Amino acid sequence: MYNSDSKQTEVSLGDEFPVLVLRGKGDSIISRMRDGRVILFNRENPIFSELKPGMIVKCRVSFIAQNYIIVDPLSPPESGLEAIKFGLRMVSESENWEMANLANALLYIIEKLEE
Repeated sequence: MYNSDSKQTEVSLGDEFPVLVLRGKGDSIISRMRDGRVILFNRENPIFSELKPGMIVKCRVSFIAQNYIIVDPLSPPESGLEAIKFGLRMVSESENWEMANLANALLYIIEKLEE
């Protein structure tokens, strides 16, 4: 799904992948594709009410637009250390080198603590 050689993220209807839940404006929740498009969660999905920022949830793409996609959560969300590491990996791949370096440093520390 992700092509590391370009900013464009190829996604198709029905694709399934883990999504990190982020805080949007106000009380809303969103996420982001690597190409900058917003990921919105289907509010009619029964799992929607369980989603909180910082959680990871496996989702299926149900709608694709030019600037955003809509996903349906497939399973209960996960939180804790795996969610933190997932978020840090996302940040470590960003174009903001300062944030990427901080994320890589934190991942390194977590890995050392796990040893």
